[in-house]
Amino acid sequence: MWNDTFKLALAGVGFLALAIVGMYVFGDIWARVGIGAAAVVVVGGLLLFAWSVDRKEKEKRAGVEDLPRV
Repeated sequence: MWNDTFKLALAGVGFLALAIVGMYVFGDIWARVGIGAAAVVVVGGLLLFAWSVDRKEKEKRAGVEDLPRV
């Protein structure tokens, strides 16, 4: 149980650190183009990443549907 709690806490700290680094790196861009354009860039990047991961998972499961039912 403590192992799962530790992993969850570590993931939260990692996410917070990533958000702080992201604000530091992209802070200048946000000031120049505005928060709306920066949000479009960030969300677009996340959608591209999700599409890439989904495509890889579909390729990995390509032959699973052809197996007979048990």
